[in-house]
Amino acid sequence: MPPHSSSHLRRNAAAYCVVLVGLLLTAVSATYVQQSIHERRLHRFDGAVHDGVLGLQQRLELNQSLLQGVHGLFTGSRFVSQEEFDAYLESLKLNRSFPELEGIGFARWLRPQDVARYDAKVRGGQEPGHPVWPPGPRAAYTAIIMLNPLNARTQQGLGFDMLTEPNRRAAMLRALGTRRQAATHKVRLIQGWEDAAGRWGIVLFIPVYTRPKDTPPPRPPTENLRGFVYLPLAMEDLMSELRFIGFQETIDLEVYDGTEVRDDALLYASSLPASAGAPVFQQDVKIPVAGQTWTLRFNARQAFIAASTTGQHGTVVGAGLLVTLLLFFITRSQVRARTSAEAANTEQQRLTGEARDAVQVRDDFLSIAAHELRTPLTNLKLQLQLLYRQLRREEALDVEKLAQRVLSCERQTSRLATLVDSLLDVSRLARGRMELNLEPVDLDELVREAVRRFETEARTAGVQVTVDSPAPVTGQWDRMRLEQVLTNLLSNALKYGHGAPVDVRVRSDETQAMVEVEDRGIGLPPEDAQRIFGRFERAVSSRHYGGLGLGLFITRQLVEALGGHISVASTPGQGATFTVALPLSGPRAEA
Repeated sequence: MPPHSSSHLRRNAAAYCVVLVGLLLTAVSATYVQQSIHERRLHRFDGAVHDGVLGLQQRLELNQSLLQGVHGLFTGSRFVSQEEFDAYLESLKLNRSFPELEGIGFARWLRPQDVARYDAKVRGGQEPGHPVWPPGPRAAYTAIIMLNPLNARTQQGLGFDMLTEPNRRAAMLRALGTRRQAATHKVRLIQGWEDAAGRWGIVLFIPVYTRPKDTPPPRPPTENLRGFVYLPLAMEDLMSELRFIGFQETIDLEVYDGTEVRDDALLYASSLPASAGAPVFQQDVKIPVAGQTWTLRFNARQAFIAASTTGQHGTVVGAGLLVTLLLFFITRSQVRARTSAEAANTEQQRLTGEARDAVQVRDDFLSIAAHELRTPLTNLKLQLQLLYRQLRREEALDVEKLAQRVLSCERQTSRLATLVDSLLDVSRLARGRMELNLEPVDLDELVREAVRRFETEARTAGVQVTVDSPAPVTGQWDRMRLEQVLTNLLSNALKYGHGAPVDVRVRSDETQAMVEVEDRGIGLPPEDAQRIFGRFERAVSSRHYGGLGLGLFITRQLVEALGGHISVASTPGQGATFTVALPLSGPRAEA
């Protein structure tokens, strides 16, 4: 070695040592950091797997608990009607607790000698359900007799014998042997009543027995057997509520029926194998499902590594902090953008729904209004044609017939005027242009005048209207508008009273007056007590009772404009009582 080279190395030995040690420490640190990152990733993956398994087991146990609860309903009663079945499931609020639920049902067990008698009773209306199908001789039969929800789609399954399908038959026989819940192997749910789209899933069964009065000795599995409560579960619906860290973003889940991973046993895959790529971590977990075994395969994508990266070999600290900071801002901006988009979409859906409802209300109203306006116009046209023919005759005019037809024309004209006035009142109320002419008004006198105007109509309907007003009641109100309120209430009482007596009561205290109009007619359900005061709302069908659905809406608006309030108390089939409370001092003092 030349002398100047040796001298150079000695002078810079310390520097080279520092470089060497630095490189060594950097390599060791990079290796240690890389190993730590790998262990943290593996620990994070294990935690996600644990959460995923626990979450799926909880979803399954929740559905099994539902099935067990329905089993208890049937076991605790010798007869369960469709109404009791529906009421029990309605009490569970299934839309919130089981949003993925497609339906739940009960299949009755039938011996061969019982099938003909059962079919005859069904056709005769003595038994619920549908005759057993498909036909054919078998050692035993079942027939679906109850379903929830029961609608046009699901009722197609009534009467179906699930013993005719091998997978379902095997699960039902296993349930009989264990007297516990049993699940089928992978099955395609029957399109229609089990699943709207006919997707892959499983069906849970549990047998229902008639409970003996005393403790019996061991008996054959089919003795005292009433049938099976069953629950179809579509895998897509079951997994849609599953949540754990990274699911469907960096971790994929595959569910297989059985202990082996085979393509034909695949129940569910969160992504297509071609799109997922080779997994960086993989773990298989087996769980029991009502007598069956499922294999859960968790696969971590390459994105899982990127999501858990905290730095690189050459920039363990600085680059890691920078990347973390950048990822933080990027993620936050993405979350904000996504939240804004979801809020905008929700608002758009709400506005679209409101617009659709408004258009539907408008169309319904126009249809009813056209019908209501056409009826008096048709009668009026007929009467005018009869008048014209009678006037064209050469013989002497029958004055009495002319007077009757003119009176009929006047009644139809008044009906038209009332309908038009109702429409005008709604328009004024909507624009806030209702004007009040306040003056001292004797409520007792006004009520009696209103009742006298309805004497002819009440006499024709065979209705006795009584007024109970112990003393005069005077307040500061608009006479015409208050008279309109009374007219609407009396008209409704006569229309829906079915010929029963109508009572009108007037009471007062130091600050307010009250008018009660009570009929004993058809009444209305409690849930309609507030709705009937809405615009174009009706508690009964427009086919059986005329009207635009505006009377009570206008009545409420007028009462509130006068500073008061209106309410109704009713029991279906026992009539209704409308109560109007008004301040004696008028709306200004009330405000």
